Amino acid sequence: MRWGIGVSLLLALLVAVGPNGSAAGELGQVPPLGTPTPTYGPWPDSPVPSASVPPRRVPTFLPSPSPGLAATPTATSTVPPGASPSPVPTEIPRLGQWVTNPQPIELWASPEPDALSLGRAPAGSRFDLTGSSSRGRLFVYYPGFQEYAWIDATGVVPVSDAPAGPAPRGAGPEVVQTINLPGRALGYTVRSWPRVAPATRLRELPHNTPVFVYEAVRGDDGELWYRVGEGEYIHSAGVRLPQPPPQVFAGRWIDVDLAEPTLMTAYEDDRVVYTALALRGTVVDSTPTGTHRILRRVENETMDSATIGIPRDSPRGYYLRDVLYTQYFTTDGAAIHYNYWSSHFGYAGTHGCLGVNLDDARWFWDWADLGTIVNIH
Repeated sequence: MRWGIGVSLLLALLVAVGPNGSAAGELGQVPPLGTPTPTYGPWPDSPVPSASVPPRRVPTFLPSPSPGLAATPTATSTVPPGASPSPVPTEIPRLGQWVTNPQPIELWASPEPDALSLGRAPAGSRFDLTGSSSRGRLFVYYPGFQEYAWIDATGVVPVSDAPAGPAPRGAGPEVVQTINLPGRALGYTVRSWPRVAPATRLRELPHNTPVFVYEAVRGDDGELWYRVGEGEYIHSAGVRLPQPPPQVFAGRWIDVDLAEPTLMTAYEDDRVVYTALALRGTVVDSTPTGTHRILRRVENETMDSATIGIPRDSPRGYYLRDVLYTQYFTTDGAAIHYNYWSSHFGYAGTHGCLGVNLDDARWFWDWADLGTIVNIH
């Protein structure tokens, strides 16, 4: 009975008052509260355009606004060259009348049975009615995606406590874990919601871009995503985060996790202060594992394989000038340094050194000192 009353209230909200002051029963007669709720269906449809036009960030099935409603956002459409624009409304009304969903609800691109899903809104989201309906679905504005969409009328109930002013954002995705750690992006897309869709794309983050992960959330696909800003999400596979180290040291020290993609993490006691992807040694010339200390520092080094018994013209030979911010941690030449001849950070490609980009090399040079521990595993 409580659900029937909720649907009745919703239908009452949708009876738009026309210029003559009557509603003409567009959605059928709403029974008084407390009486049994009849079954509605099929609902009389609001007027819709004869052709499907895909406006930007608006579902492809765009209804005409009901008469007498104040207009708000403008929707633009893309018309192929040489074609005549279809007679669609240029403005989409919003009533300032809100509904909410007790359970998660699907957002649809149209009221058709085979409509494309735009994603799911979590329980407790808010939707602003536009006064349009079709086939048992309501055309609404959803602040969570900042989009218009169709939702099933049976999945929402009226609310009367929506604040005045800007539309409230929908409830955020389910938080799985608080993270609060710096990491590095692996070339993935930042999205406005944890789902893959054209409407959620914000920007690309190049490989090795620093990011700060606030929390892990459950995406619409059921997978783990990371929140990296206000309304900004990256799939968890697109970020390298530091893992708990096998050993913790006092003061400033560096942890090097050789697992791909290789990550260097600066610690102060047990607190993470900085991370960077690093090139590591190959199978032939591997990076030495174990606990080391920085033994020697050269701000601008010339690296010559002949100094460690490898001829320059041999397959393993090298001669490199201007290798900045070099910090040796073994006596046979393994070091942290700027690697300007390769950008494949996080993967194998050195003679045993840990190669980083210029910004990271400078940061570790300024932060570390002689005697700083480098723990490699």
